[in-house]
Amino acid sequence: GSLSDRRHVAADRRKKSTGGMKQAKKLTQLYKSKAAKEIADSQSTVTVNVKASNKLKVRGKQNLKTLKARKLEKTAICKLEGNYGDEGGVKKCTDAPKVRALTASEVRRILAEDDVNGGSSRSWVRRSTRQPSRSAINSPNVRAIVGKLEMNDPDMIVLKCKKYLSDPDTPSVIVDAMLDALERNTNCQALYIQNFNYGMKDEQVLHLIRILQQPSCKIWCLNIGETYDVQKRTWARFTNGLEKTNVTHMYASEHTISGAMKEKIRETIRSNRKKHDLHVNPNNLNVIVQCTHCWWNPINARVLQPYVRQRGYEHILFDKVAQGAKDVMTDSGHI
Repeated sequence: GSLSDRRHVAADRRKKSTGGMKQAKKLTQLYKSKAAKEIADSQSTVTVNVKASNKLKVRGKQNLKTLKARKLEKTAICKLEGNYGDEGGVKKCTDAPKVRALTASEVRRILAEDDVNGGSSRSWVRRSTRQPSRSAINSPNVRAIVGKLEMNDPDMIVLKCKKYLSDPDTPSVIVDAMLDALERNTNCQALYIQNFNYGMKDEQVLHLIRILQQPSCKIWCLNIGETYDVQKRTWARFTNGLEKTNVTHMYASEHTISGAMKEKIRETIRSNRKKHDLHVNPNNLNVIVQCTHCWWNPINARVLQPYVRQRGYEHILFDKVAQGAKDVMTDSGHI
């Protein structure tokens, strides 16, 4: 062909060669982008799988804790329902008998029971806050304490809860039933509600302080020791609330409250002694001699000493084990 034709053919060949290179470059870029996307997808899949595995581990631990808590609660309920057999309900009282003077042997027996039943437990385990079955309220020992409180039974004048609910793992639902009955009671003077480190929590402590503030409440002696599962701010509200109560003698475990709280509580209960004389009235001595295991026991009041000796209670003054104190004070001005 002519020179012109040859030039056109060469130009067409160059165009085709350039187009092929461009197409190859585009394909290479496409393959690279697909590979990068596949790598990113695989990395995200691994991350999701790791997160899911971690969630399953946490959920498994939570389920294990729940199962353990249910087992503990079931054991506590069985203990409650089996303590006193299946005899039935509480006998109703019509006319409450008059309180007679206690003999020395009876006082020693009562104090001995305190040492056995009211002993401290220094170890505790944080458990689930789930409420157990309310059927435990129908157990004979729970019906007994609730019924006696509602009827102002003479046994409730000095209420030592461990005589009815001896298990430290007593659940909160049982403590709630007891506090509800105590709210309607008007003859209890001394309340020993210590060592319920599972059932006595923030809600129950605040309920108790509301009961103590009621005008109809006669409680002046309180032992709330060995109560571990309560927050500091709840103890602070309890401490401030004591000013509106009649509590004059008390014990709370030093390792559950701060030193400042303890000092404030002691100042408050000293001030409360001006409100009534139940803690120093010789006519109330039969109750006073049973009020032991406090920071300072009312039987040591100087004004009571002649009556203590006259009625044969002098041996309690020198029995540090019966009084539940390391150092027995003999002057109400030193606590």
